[in-house]
Amino acid sequence: MPVPPRPPAAQRSGGRTCLTVGLGIVGAMALLGGGALTVHAYSNHSQTTSNRSEYGPAMWRNEPVDKLLPETLALREDAQSKSTDRTRAQWHRIGVSEETGCDEGLRGGTATEAEKLGCKAVLRATYVDPTGNTVATAAVVVLPKGDAAKTAMSTFFDGEKEKRDPSPGVKAYAVPGTLAARWSDSRSNGSAGRSVTELSIPYAVVASAGAVDGRKAGPLPGKWGGSSIDAKQDRAPWSGAADNLADAIDEHLSALVMEETT
Repeated sequence: MPVPPRPPAAQRSGGRTCLTVGLGIVGAMALLGGGALTVHAYSNHSQTTSNRSEYGPAMWRNEPVDKLLPETLALREDAQSKSTDRTRAQWHRIGVSEETGCDEGLRGGTATEAEKLGCKAVLRATYVDPTGNTVATAAVVVLPKGDAAKTAMSTFFDGEKEKRDPSPGVKAYAVPGTLAARWSDSRSNGSAGRSVTELSIPYAVVASAGAVDGRKAGPLPGKWGGSSIDAKQDRAPWSGAADNLADAIDEHLSALVMEETT
């Protein structure tokens, strides 16, 4: 006997079933695709984009001087903090020089070495310690990109440490109407320098320190001034103060780069 045709209702039911399955597959693919996009978007959002290689070398031009050489230099409140505890400030800035030429900010062997290495600019500021007894001028020396100039500058500073009577590398910047009104190169008792630790910053920091009242260190009187070694020992605390200021600026510049590029 001939097979009777399938009722129309059954045909419509089968079509709906196929359509449902097809839509389910498409929906599942859409969900998978959406999930992948969500993961990709979250992944991109989680990534930290850093442009330190561009920011570091140019920040001496792009940032105001008082951001690079801040009003106070102090320890960070904690490892995650972006601010410092002003009540624990080690140095207080009292003036910023408007001169930025390398020959205007540096002197002696430091000026010669920096010029030979391609010095671009020198930013200077004068600071006093919390007691008001020690005054110091610090300079940020901008060098060409790369490690070569920084390495050579570090070698130079290491050599200066071995000298019995190292000459100040930065020109003193006097600030009229302040404790540093009479501050001068002749009053400098010690100096120090270092290359900035952060690899993306092709800068060096040099500082010189002395007494606010102009007291000179070495040669010492009597038997204590019998040799230049004694004089060097008398200058050691001033060199230590200059090194402390240079170290504080080094730490500040490195933290600044971290804050601006992460």
